[in-house]
Amino acid sequence: MTAKAAKKPASTVTKKASQPAKVVRIMTTQERVADMRAFGREQSSSKASALSFLQRAGIVTPTGKLAKPFRAA
Repeated sequence: MTAKAAKKPASTVTKKASQPAKVVRIMTTQERVADMRAFGREQSSSKASALSFLQRAGIVTPTGKLAKPFRAA
């Protein structure tokens, strides 16, 4: 007798949400470095913007505490 693989119920199947197309600008190395530095300055310009960035990145929780993967063991 061979065992058949059980199918997952439709409710557990995940579908990838489609995202709108993004425009990608080709930059030289110097332009990319300048862009990254400007982004860093923008994100660290205030405590609120820095916290917002860290939350979107999953580094801190909405309450401002470090997320589990970043906590000391």
